[in-house]
Amino acid sequence: MNILLALQEGELKRKFFSDALLGGLRSLGSLKENPYDRALTQEELAFMLRGTEVCIVLAWDGTPRFTKEVLEQAKQLKLIVSPGGSVASFITEDVYARGIKVCSANNIMARYVAEGALAYMQAGLRAIVLRHGEMQKGIWNNSAGRSLFEARIGLVGLGSVGKHLLELLRPFNVKIKLYDPYVSREVIAPYPHVTLCSLEEALSGQDIVSLHASKTAETYHMLDKSRLGLLQDGTILVNTARGALIDEAALIEELESQRIQAVLDVYEQEPLPLDSKLRQLENVTLMPHAAGMVELGKLSEAMVEEIRRFQRGEQLANSIPSAQFRLMTR
Repeated sequence: MNILLALQEGELKRKFFSDALLGGLRSLGSLKENPYDRALTQEELAFMLRGTEVCIVLAWDGTPRFTKEVLEQAKQLKLIVSPGGSVASFITEDVYARGIKVCSANNIMARYVAEGALAYMQAGLRAIVLRHGEMQKGIWNNSAGRSLFEARIGLVGLGSVGKHLLELLRPFNVKIKLYDPYVSREVIAPYPHVTLCSLEEALSGQDIVSLHASKTAETYHMLDKSRLGLLQDGTILVNTARGALIDEAALIEELESQRIQAVLDVYEQEPLPLDSKLRQLENVTLMPHAAGMVELGKLSEAMVEEIRRFQRGEQLANSIPSAQFRLMTR
């Protein structure tokens, strides 16, 4: 079996693929690697895909899209795997039309992002970052915090992350209002603490609002000035999805009023500009798009195991069907 590892040379590749894991790939067949310290161009990808049966790619390093023109050079390609989450930035409808299977670590990473979202909720409720800063300044402020137990939570979007989060929240006896136009009542039937509702209901009257929708044309700035205005005073807004879901200028205005709090892992522009007003506010906790940046080697191990299943003719465990691809963040 001929395998192409398209990740560029450098630190990111080393984080995902240890020498031992590279050895595991080589044991599966003939391994070609991207020799450059940059992403392949469309032309280079097409050339390296000649005779390749399995290609390993990662959106984070800017991999080119598998267009019809690229695929015309990839007559033997049968499987594309990614140790990342969304595949929508590089997979195309032409891939599915050709019958090429697509797999990613989306569901595995989603568990880690959900864990991060849970941590961010608790950090916001307990004002951990603010209290830490006060302690460093010599301020002893042990005023009462807030609890996640029996909290009212609005979820905007479900997806893979939201599904894991529902499980993590079970022990806290929370009441959840969920907005997701693609989710049926049958999907949430196992969760008696979850109620489907409108976006406006999910935003209103909650202790916490957590975003888990994909970034699409439909969801761009879905939390604009008017919808942010629906958040009740004291609401903690958590975003581990994509920064573009929120009108950042409107959010800054709300935060400056001290009416709400936020814990943000993602931003409209990344890295967050040094002159961003978000950096100056005490009622927002900032993280560098890191909710899913844990156990990266395990993500790659899962994809190598997926290649083994493919080689043995077994059912794949982490397939991304075309319907899911169409709803993923772009």
